Amino acid sequence: METTAQAPTLLLNLNEVATHLRCTRRSVERQIARRRLRVVRIGRAVRVEREELDRFIASSRDCDGR
Repeated sequence: METTAQAPTLLLNLNEVATHLRCTRRSVERQIARRRLRVVRIGRAVRVEREELDRFIASSRDCDGR
């Protein structure tokens, strides 16, 4: 039997982003409105690229290490 590795999801919906960040969907929407988190719009759907989410997390880290 062949097993195929499943590719990671490239585009996440806002609920998935909120789950990943352990925050509310509204908090994600605020970050988008403040242009701190960039999105991809496909018709009426709003998605966040996984690479963008990783960038957002990295830029949100506390530089002091506190």
